[in-house]
Amino acid sequence: MGKSLVTGIEIGHHSIKAVVLKPNKRTLALVDHQELPLEAGIFSDNHMSNYQKIVKKLKELRKCLPRFSRKVALSIPDNSVISKVLQIDSKLDSQEVEYAISHAFSRQSPFPIEELNLDYVELGLDNAGETRDFQVYATKKATVAEQVAMFKCAGLEPIVVDMRSHGLVNLWQRSASVLGTSKWLMIDIEMDQFSLCMDFPDKASFCKQIILTNDTSESKTHDDPFRSPFANPSVIGKIQRCVQQVASVHDVTIQGIWLVGNIACISCWQEELCRSLPLECQVLNPLALFSESAAVHCVAQNAEGSQYASAAGMALRGIDWLNHSYAA
Repeated sequence: MGKSLVTGIEIGHHSIKAVVLKPNKRTLALVDHQELPLEAGIFSDNHMSNYQKIVKKLKELRKCLPRFSRKVALSIPDNSVISKVLQIDSKLDSQEVEYAISHAFSRQSPFPIEELNLDYVELGLDNAGETRDFQVYATKKATVAEQVAMFKCAGLEPIVVDMRSHGLVNLWQRSASVLGTSKWLMIDIEMDQFSLCMDFPDKASFCKQIILTNDTSESKTHDDPFRSPFANPSVIGKIQRCVQQVASVHDVTIQGIWLVGNIACISCWQEELCRSLPLECQVLNPLALFSESAAVHCVAQNAEGSQYASAAGMALRGIDWLNHSYAA
């Protein structure tokens, strides 16, 4: 049993969330989910103090999780990852491809290649068949090493460190499969940002992260947590442009929006989107996607479970990585 359990973990500004999944024949079972609050200021103290406090909290989390659930999948912010598409000679073997990617990326990277972790996935041949396209991701080794060290100190075993948006894409795929629709856009709403994602059968997935500025998030939501930053016209405009971009570039008619995230329950967010876009908006409970009656219960009447979106996506990412042996 223990070998198949994967725990997706998200460390947020206010809490640590964990979702434990287990492959069960041809489906997935939700084994457990946990949320531990973080004390205020844990991300503003000195670095070593933060490290020790987070490790202590991760140890507390480990004790709350089921036995044999130490394999974890971790997310890192999208803005800490460099992503490029490189064209490589199609005649090269796997070892030569790895060297060619490293060499080509080093010529375009603002950082020394020896300071970076690289990962890549093949996208396919070009029209002439002379080159292969590779999607390449890079992040600083120090960023990954610090994350891995914290979790190892807490007695956990990191198996995947991946972009947060990739986990959300996996969650979108699960939602589309369970609900039987592929024409809904997912928006993950946080206090300081929102992320839009959608996947396609024959194209690269669409992922867009927009950081809310102080005047649209902190100054309003901190003073009044029930006042939506979507009320700001500039934020509404950004969402509208993203929806239009998906529809035009990917030639798809978006039929609705799934809302997930820490504050997706606040009714005014949903109401603002419905007023601004001619689309149905539903709050999604990611945890219900793994129940036998998921198609009935995953559309939530309130925000129950929606805050686990990123952690659930990373758990799916970890299982996908174990099954396919790649992270991108």
